[in-house]
Amino acid sequence: MTPALLPEEWKTFPQDLARAWIDRRCLPVPAHGPTSIAAAYKLQEAILIHLKEPIGAWKVGVAPEGGVWGSPLPCAALETSPLSFPPRVVRGLEVELAFRLSPQVLEEEKPLSEEAFFHEGILEMACAVEVVSSRFLGWPHIPELWKLADLQNHGALFLGSPAPYDPNFPYLTPPVSLQAEGNEQAKFPSGNPAGDPRALLQPFLRQCRERGLPIEPHHWITTGSYSGVYFLKNSGRIHATLGDLAPLTATLLSSPRESATMDRSA
Repeated sequence: MTPALLPEEWKTFPQDLARAWIDRRCLPVPAHGPTSIAAAYKLQEAILIHLKEPIGAWKVGVAPEGGVWGSPLPCAALETSPLSFPPRVVRGLEVELAFRLSPQVLEEEKPLSEEAFFHEGILEMACAVEVVSSRFLGWPHIPELWKLADLQNHGALFLGSPAPYDPNFPYLTPPVSLQAEGNEQAKFPSGNPAGDPRALLQPFLRQCRERGLPIEPHHWITTGSYSGVYFLKNSGRIHATLGDLAPLTATLLSSPRESATMDRSA
């Protein structure tokens, strides 16, 4: 990834935001923010450069005014090791569907029809839990493009055991459960803001190519909430299911001195 060209007033900010990511703390929102998706994307890229992390996954969703936007996620965002968040930091939980694309479609420059993409373009899928978080004070009452620049409100991504892609999965309203703090927290009925989240994948793949940030065969793409967001108040164990995919169990803790673990179930 080559360094993004940023306005002078943002020269030190990506480094500050990268440090806030590592330290799990929040910063004041700068007086002058990005005024376009392209500018927010440049800030994302600069943050990853300062994190000195390769891209490990992607987040994609429906933009507030329509269309698709997303963010590359650093490898450290894929949580398979201890995880904790200070109590003051936002910890929103969402049950999502993550996909891994086929190498053939990633190499193919000629666009496929949506039907062909749904048939040939997806290799694997998995239940995922995204931790929605922020490096900004005052979130969520901050400009949308600052949220996008801040890796689209991303905090961490837990992935369940993958399964082969199933074109017959109930993508519009799959059974979903999010057990947290002793109760069911998922909304009912389930639903994704995009309707069928597979519809996000091909335009996002095209967008990444235009940015010069190609999606790699080992990358996972998480595609927005089916459960709605639940804000965890205390340390706790969470258990998520989505359709007939392998369930996912994790523990999020409030103190940096505590440990956290994730278990995958086949």
